[in-house]
Parts: sequence; structure tokens; C-alpha cells
Amino acid sequence: MGILALAVIWAGCDSTEYRIKKYPDRFAALSAEEQTAVENKTLDIGQSPDVVYFIMGEPDKKKRQFKDGKDKEVWIYTRIYTQSEGTHLAGYERRVYYDAKYKVFRVYHVPRYVHTYSEHQEIFSEIEFEEGVVSAITEYES
Repeated sequence: MGILALAVIWAGCDSTEYRIKKYPDRFAALSAEEQTAVENKTLDIGQSPDVVYFIMGEPDKKKRQFKDGKDKEVWIYTRIYTQSEGTHLAGYERRVYYDAKYKVFRVYHVPRYVHTYSEHQEIFSEIEFEEGVVSAITEYES
């Protein structure tokens, strides 16, 4: 039950609604059109970094580029996922039992298998800003 509650709290900490409640003055400073875009979670060219922040949250990485004579900033959003790599032999487990017929302890070994997982990170979206507004949105499929 405690883990479920923690998961709900954690999920609520990074939502659009949470960010609006956390920064009400920043949200109120947006135009009515921008506030509607945030509430509908509609990202588009020409929007401000604040709108992107309220919709997408804090980027995992930011990078600056000087390209074509213009200063650009790119916000990179990633997702981390776990992938099963199957079951592998980890070794042998020693078991002891008492043989009542011969009145001795006997030892045997049982193979021990473990599930193996690997963690992967992939970029799912890049938001490019030019002159303080969104100039390009790139979304990647997994």
C-alpha cells in the first residue's frame, strides 16, 4: 500500500497540474491563448519556453547551438525503460537433507537462475528554441 501511495505522489509531482500549482504567478503571466494551450497540453511552433515547461516539464538535457548565424537552444526529453534480457544461470544453491535410511546428512546442488534486466534511455522529443520561441519540434518513436 505504501509503495502505491509513493507511486501516486511521485507521478503527481511531475504533471502539468502540479507545475501550474507550483508556479501560479508564472502561469498567470502567460497570455490567455498560452494558458489554453497549457491546459490542453498542445505544443506548437512559436510558443514560449514557459509554455513548453508547463506542458513537458524540465528537460533532461539542454544544449546551445550556434547554427546558421543564429543562437539556438535545444531541450531534450528522454525516457528510461527496463528491458528483460531473459533468465540466466547464476550458480548453484547447496541443499542438505537427512537420509534417515543411512542416518547421514547428504548434500546436493540445485541450479539457481535469476531474471536479468537492462536499463535503456532513449530520446523521445527535442524542442528547439530560436529567439525565445519554439522553432522546431522533433518527436521520436520508440
